[in-house]
Amino acid sequence: MPFFIAIALALVLTWAARRLGLATGLVDRPPPAGAGADGLKIHTVPIPVLGGLGVMTATLATLLLLGEGLRPAVVAGVALATVIGLADDARPLGAGVRMAGLTVAGVLLAVGLPLDELSPLARPGVVLLLLLMANAVNLIDGQDGLAGGLAAIACAGLAAVVAANGGDPTAAVVLAGAVVGFLAWNLPPARVFLGNGGAYGLGALLTVLAAQATLEHGWHGLLAAGLCLGVFAFELTFTVVRRLLASQGLATGDRRHSYDLLARSAGNRDRSTLALWTLGAVSAGAGYASDQVSLAAAFTMLAVAFVIGTAAGGRLWREATAPAEVAQPEERR
Repeated sequence: MPFFIAIALALVLTWAARRLGLATGLVDRPPPAGAGADGLKIHTVPIPVLGGLGVMTATLATLLLLGEGLRPAVVAGVALATVIGLADDARPLGAGVRMAGLTVAGVLLAVGLPLDELSPLARPGVVLLLLLMANAVNLIDGQDGLAGGLAAIACAGLAAVVAANGGDPTAAVVLAGAVVGFLAWNLPPARVFLGNGGAYGLGALLTVLAAQATLEHGWHGLLAAGLCLGVFAFELTFTVVRRLLASQGLATGDRRHSYDLLARSAGNRDRSTLALWTLGAVSAGAGYASDQVSLAAAFTMLAVAFVIGTAAGGRLWREATAPAEVAQPEERR
């Protein structure tokens, strides 16, 4: 029932957020005709960027309705991350301002989560994880339906891990439902985008779920969460490494992300999205499996995933250094 309540609320609230974006001009605009577009934005009409506001509101409202409200500091951290992204959508913020704001949001999460029984490094770890996840979601949110679908799949994996250890998976189930409701508006051709507000807020909520899995099963839960979020981790690592190797600014946009290169090789962005959704499902399944085996076996599974990811990254790097082709017309950013 929580899943379907979240879907219903997200359907309505994302529609409302879309209308608000159109009314206020908070939209991602296509390049002007004849302006020498760089290929980063291919959509031909303005698309609202407030979809993430619908996801965050639907998630928190559903939890409140179910009497499963998050701690005030956690809600404040998620809200602050979302507001920073919304401010960046309205008027681009400097990288230092974004990082400082997200760090404060991470501190709020770390204060609000019951981490006392974990290592003293747990709270700094939550702050770092929020910074990583906010940027990872933002990086992978460059193709219609991709980030939302991967987030829903990761939530399903995290919910399974928490439930298997006797915990309450409601938060993960609700977030999955909210993202599915959003996807009804974001599947190609997208009528609304997550925006930076949605990417940062979603990154914060995924951080909370990863912390919950760790609280339920210690190192097992942490490794399982890492695998469930594996595609996000891969995209973040791949982007940072290739930009450093190319002496390119880390904040510089481009069209050589993993999903772009998969679209080039597959000849279709829908196939690229489906392939990454499938990979996300395999990764989430591996996360659940790693929670059911010995700790040594779980570390082995993570090591194997790392080796496979490194090999895939090397192949994609060779693709990235090849001459770029024109992006598919359905691409938006």
